Amino acid sequence: MSSSQGSFKGAPISQYHHFIPRFILRNFAHPFEPPKLSKKSAKRSKNKYKKGCYPGDPMLYTINLAGPAELIEAPVSDAFGRTDMYRDFAHATNQHSLEQQLSGLESRAAKIIAKIRMEHEAEKGGVWLPRAEKDTLRKFLFIMKYRSSGFHTRFYHDTAAAYSEDDTEDVLEYMRKKGYKKPIDIWFHNIKTLLEMEMDLKGNWAAELRKSMYPNDAEWAIMHIQAMYLALCKPSNQGDEFLITENAYGIHEGPVSSQLNPVTDESTVTAYTEYHVFGVISPTLVMVLRSFLLPIPEEDKDDDVRKSREIMYELSRKKHIYPSNATSALEDLPISKAHTSYTRAVNGSRILAEGEDGSPRPYHKFCFRFFPISTEHVNKINCVMLEQSHSISTIAFKSRIAARKTLEYYLSRSCEPQTQNNFKFLKTVGDQPDDKRLICLKKLEQAARQLGSASVYRFQGFEQQEDEKFAMLGQMLQEHSPKEPTDFMKSYMNLGGSTLRFPKDMDQAKKMLNMRIKVDVWSRGVDERVRERVRNHVQELFCELPPRRVFFYLKSIRHMILKGVERAETIGSKKPDTEAPETEPEDAIANGKSLTSSQLFRDKDLCRLMHFATLNHIDLTKLDHVDNEFRRLAIINSITFGRAGSICDCGIAIIEKKARASRQMFQATQVPFEYHVPFRTEEQNLEMATRMFTRDHYYRKLFPAGENALSEAQVAALEDMLFNVVYPSKSVG
Repeated sequence: MSSSQGSFKGAPISQYHHFIPRFILRNFAHPFEPPKLSKKSAKRSKNKYKKGCYPGDPMLYTINLAGPAELIEAPVSDAFGRTDMYRDFAHATNQHSLEQQLSGLESRAAKIIAKIRMEHEAEKGGVWLPRAEKDTLRKFLFIMKYRSSGFHTRFYHDTAAAYSEDDTEDVLEYMRKKGYKKPIDIWFHNIKTLLEMEMDLKGNWAAELRKSMYPNDAEWAIMHIQAMYLALCKPSNQGDEFLITENAYGIHEGPVSSQLNPVTDESTVTAYTEYHVFGVISPTLVMVLRSFLLPIPEEDKDDDVRKSREIMYELSRKKHIYPSNATSALEDLPISKAHTSYTRAVNGSRILAEGEDGSPRPYHKFCFRFFPISTEHVNKINCVMLEQSHSISTIAFKSRIAARKTLEYYLSRSCEPQTQNNFKFLKTVGDQPDDKRLICLKKLEQAARQLGSASVYRFQGFEQQEDEKFAMLGQMLQEHSPKEPTDFMKSYMNLGGSTLRFPKDMDQAKKMLNMRIKVDVWSRGVDERVRERVRNHVQELFCELPPRRVFFYLKSIRHMILKGVERAETIGSKKPDTEAPETEPEDAIANGKSLTSSQLFRDKDLCRLMHFATLNHIDLTKLDHVDNEFRRLAIINSITFGRAGSICDCGIAIIEKKARASRQMFQATQVPFEYHVPFRTEEQNLEMATRMFTRDHYYRKLFPAGENALSEAQVAALEDMLFNVVYPSKSVG
């Protein structure tokens, strides 16, 4: 599939790698017709045709955005790719092995997609795919997203220090752990792992993926495959067509929240939600992946299912700066899940067919219907691609008329929301003349004019009033703050806080608290197991947020439960009552962040520890008011062996290493008598012995006071939180 570019003798040959396969691009192509030459000119030309431009070769009509917009005819062989994009220069024997593996997956996917196209062109209502083909298609769609040019840009750096994405801390830690020298090594390894993944019927592939590839991207791959369903769409009106852009397989429809950093004046993505992901097959056929967060009429007839979905949807929206705007522009897209051979329709719902028990079987089949969609929906899907074309250089189309109509719709569309599902932030640009989105709009207008349109682009500016307000408050706070920060501010600043960030962080913490309260209110009457899953999901979501905000949120939760709402509204303004410990639980964990120059905690693990410390502290404080002895023992057992899990997974790498070594030692021998309690299970005794041995033999050696950033009191406070509150290493009764 790759063309050679030549090299010196003995060296591997460079190749042109397509990040959108040629079997997809050919669906947009037309045969090349070379311009007619006079006999005299033809005789002078010894080599009349360039590579890829011979008569009959597949060609694309494209909009070239690399410079001033221009319409050009480009050969399929030389479009939508890069030279040596997947070439592993560190591979000694076969530097193009990854490209060869990708070609193997493309070959399998091409046969499946050819079957889909054949049924579509035969005007069938849908296409039946065996489970294995459905799984191959889902793997193909994620790898197409992950192999795209945007991810090449994300990982293609000569040094680890050059990596500067939102997950920089996690990536650098993973590189150290695996011994990788460059970020691109992670990308190559992850693609290879995904290609070799076998999607078994029991679903063990997900656990294997978590073990085998970079964890953050593994979780994303699992969510992409398990939390979205596949549907097929076609235009209902003749003449409507889909475009295809360089990043068509790598983008999504859904809200993206950004925050302006008042110090650096840079915009950072704080949250995004994938409601729809697209895989364009041809000008008249597109694969759509739709999030399970959005309604599914057949399933939502079950009230518990519907309520659970609505809660998860609201939780997802609350992550955004403007939750009311975090909706889908395509929520009304008329699609639904595939019908299956192992279910049957009863009163509008799907139930298991006779002889089926719900277990996946290799002989199961899935019917993917071809859903006709309106011109408005076709335009919206094209708008999603055009909206994110500011970082690419090529857009391809089949028909000039359809391309012109699409550009006219996008450029002239009002930026004012007409309905809830409109594009609220469509064509939003910055106020600088070199803003890349503004430049792209101007280029698309140029292209539209070359196609015969007189449309003029419309746009809107960023809404930054709220961020500007917080920036102003931060500046005022900085000007009037004491030179020596209070202990409270020191803990907050250990987590990356500052006087400039303080107002915004406090506001976000308040919104987190309100969200947590609303979740309990919304879920009243829902099965308690569902409520518990939702609460756990809230915790997981919050642990993805900046630790400094989780710090404020946990203080609010603890003071509200133990001291009342009034207390929660004045956190940090005065010292807590004498009933509380000298160092509050989240402060002790926050101060531990500065124990070593290298990162002691990852942000997510730091948030988890603060969370467990606060919740356990609340339960311990309330324990004195529990009179029932059995209830008291149940609470003690829950605190000791409950939510926090094992000390071996505490998130502090140097403690985890010693704890796991201690645990293996006890497993190889036996738990010493002094650590053994008869009424505990064998696992509980093993865990308790591991905690106590780690504390008694390692903790002070790992963190000797005076040699770190913490004082003796702070080292002791962290020890108290770890081994008396989060992972109790003695009876808490």
